[in-house]
Amino acid sequence: MANIDRIVNVAISLSTTAIKEQNFSDVLVLGAHSVAVNRILVVTEASELLELGVSQSDPLYVAVRDAFKQIPTVQRVFVGRRHVETSRVTVTRASMSAYGVNLQWRAADGSVQSAQVSFSGLADSTTTTIAAGLVAAIAATAAPVEATAVGAEVSITANAADAAVAVSVKGNLSISIPTSSETPTAALTACRRESADWYGVALASRVEADVLDAAEWVESNGCLFGVSSAQAGIIDAAIDTDVASKCQQKQYFRTHVWFHSKAASEALESAVMANRFTYYPGGETWANARLSGITYDNLAEGQALAAHAKNANTFEQMRNFAITQNGKVAAGEWIDVIRGRDWLAEQIKINVATQMINADGKVPYTDDGIQIIVNGVRQALLLGQARGLIAPDEIDSAGIRIPGFVISAPRSMDISANDKANRILRDLKFSARLAGAIHVAEIKGNLTYQQI
Repeated sequence: MANIDRIVNVAISLSTTAIKEQNFSDVLVLGAHSVAVNRILVVTEASELLELGVSQSDPLYVAVRDAFKQIPTVQRVFVGRRHVETSRVTVTRASMSAYGVNLQWRAADGSVQSAQVSFSGLADSTTTTIAAGLVAAIAATAAPVEATAVGAEVSITANAADAAVAVSVKGNLSISIPTSSETPTAALTACRRESADWYGVALASRVEADVLDAAEWVESNGCLFGVSSAQAGIIDAAIDTDVASKCQQKQYFRTHVWFHSKAASEALESAVMANRFTYYPGGETWANARLSGITYDNLAEGQALAAHAKNANTFEQMRNFAITQNGKVAAGEWIDVIRGRDWLAEQIKINVATQMINADGKVPYTDDGIQIIVNGVRQALLLGQARGLIAPDEIDSAGIRIPGFVISAPRSMDISANDKANRILRDLKFSARLAGAIHVAEIKGNLTYQQI
């Protein structure tokens, strides 16, 4: 049979490539845990951590809990794992019942292996004998761990120092709140390697060294880090050795510090991030925000001013309501501006790359081709206006139209032959006015008996 291509030959190309965008509305809470071997867990409600065996008093659970308390709040929270060297299981009560320990680890080929251990208590069993029985049962498995018992406590340590071993229990057993010697830098790097679909970072740890280490990592990795601290020095103008002062001195543009007297039991920073991340980047301000389930601080005016002078933020009562105050990163810029800038840069990258990848054959190095690139930038800036990051076109008092943004691009004939030979477009620039936000209103009036 003759091929119909002799008569009609059809070739249809696809210009439908979609580029994955960076997310600017998800929070990662980093903390020590041994409930999974992966570096990243994604939960949609705090109770999922309790079901996995995380203690209700664990700072990791507290941070996730306070994120989901907000109205509105994010749909999910990423839970990052700091490596736990030793998991400690305690026999809480001796009884004639089953005691179970489940272990998971990764084999050399990367597959997840598991071993289930059980021990049955007898009438004369004690917490000590049950712990010893669990140790013996664990030793009889293929799990690459060493288990030891001291009294009613069983310690489970991986044979390899950097190997992750997940531990879950059943029966009258509890897992102690774990600790980690792994730095936040190492943990965050490992988390990013596994999944980069998060932007905000919060720490379960309140240790200052951990906070400063995480701030260093975030500054060079394009994220936004929040921390709350109860250090009294933050609200003392005479002190410059507190964590807020140190972050200010380092001029961190991606770390926002919050004074919170109950930082040991509440996670204000994860709460405010979860609340603000429900808005499009640029469409929010981090001052004057109301938070649910977070205790406000009764600060004297001088204490609040001292914190704000260090570019720290506060959550204070105003008459019969409480709101956040200041809304800045440690370097003094507004938090929403940092997030909005990151989002806008990503949008421009995505739009311009899409124009070049999905072009019909190529983007020519001509005036028309340059305008294709300009259109990609313009689309991002117009979306920035729609989202509230960039100011709209406005009229000044003289009736002159002031544009929200201006784009300038070179003419093809003005570009050097060398740039054309290298196929690089330079000198494409834009300037945009931020829409900003009103935090304070100053109103002056006059009362008179005279005609106005």
